Amino acid sequence: MAFTKKAQLELGFNWIYMLVAGGVILLFFVGIVVKEKFRAEENLGQDLVRTMESLFTGAQVSEKTKNVIDIGSLADFTLYFDCEDQVTTYGLKETSARAENIVDPIFSPNELKATKMIAWSLPYNFPYKVADMLFITSSNTKYILYSGITTDLFLKEFLKATGSEFNTHQLNSEKEYQTLDPGNNFQIRIVDFTGQLITPTKKTIPLSLQKFDNTKVSAIVFTGKNMFDYYQKQGNIWTKKTVVPLRVISLSDERDAAKYAAIFAQDKEMYRCSMKKAFARMKYVTDIYQSKAKTVIDHYSQDKTKMDEFTKSTASGCLGYYTENEPNIQSSLDSLSNKLTGCIGDPSFSLCEGLTEAAENVQKANQGLSEHGDCVALY
Repeated sequence: MAFTKKAQLELGFNWIYMLVAGGVILLFFVGIVVKEKFRAEENLGQDLVRTMESLFTGAQVSEKTKNVIDIGSLADFTLYFDCEDQVTTYGLKETSARAENIVDPIFSPNELKATKMIAWSLPYNFPYKVADMLFITSSNTKYILYSGITTDLFLKEFLKATGSEFNTHQLNSEKEYQTLDPGNNFQIRIVDFTGQLITPTKKTIPLSLQKFDNTKVSAIVFTGKNMFDYYQKQGNIWTKKTVVPLRVISLSDERDAAKYAAIFAQDKEMYRCSMKKAFARMKYVTDIYQSKAKTVIDHYSQDKTKMDEFTKSTASGCLGYYTENEPNIQSSLDSLSNKLTGCIGDPSFSLCEGLTEAAENVQKANQGLSEHGDCVALY
């Protein structure tokens, strides 16, 4: 009887030992699988970050490019973008895959979670080329646009430029806005060119958008040709995120890169931060043009006793555009350079708005040189 009890105890102990040992072995292999899965995700994230870095580098030498990047293998993860102190940070959330960019002005939503990422570069001319603006979005970020005017040239050009690669929809009426279908999208951006869909008194969000997370529904409202405000969903109403309207700083045309940047940027912080990156680059470009202007002025100011009458007349006329006319190249470039210095160091961004007049003066003086025909144009 004692022998039987002892055997039973030993048998029970053996089973417990086997279960513990089996559990340890199972945990060991589960740990390996989890570790390998984590490593694979980190590698995928790093590969994506390197791809994005190459993309941004390529955009500097190949303007007006559109790239649709397949990120289906990372569809369960979230890409993030942030910009602070003129440094753009981007990467894969909850991983160490990240990078910083201090050169390119990048405008995007704060987060993307999709199978396809879209990257588009567009030159920013102010008045000469400053940089390529980079617009980042995804196949499931929907842009719903309303103008109220079927002949709106900016909107027509925007839809033409974005093409079939972008997820856009044009509203035909305010009624359609209230009944819009957001589809199966990750996030929604309303673009109101009239300032009539969303106002301090028209704050209710369409019922179809109320089911979305607050961070996934935003709006930009243009209150004038070059003024705009950002709004964010807060429950079932819109909350204005700008205390005073921001200004699009550009020499407007139908394909206005700075206005496009406002549409693609998540909020005022990203817009200001990335625009300052553009202005920092512009300061270097302006310094180069100031050196060129000095060389041309020296050329036209050389000893006129050695010139024939035609050359002397041409030199005097051209010199006027550089140093004497109102506006002229020299004083306009000096003014632009000074205003850029103030803008870059201004946390409120208000000083940046003064850049437009100085840039317009450079443009006017250079246009006079180009129309003269025999003069050396600045750009």
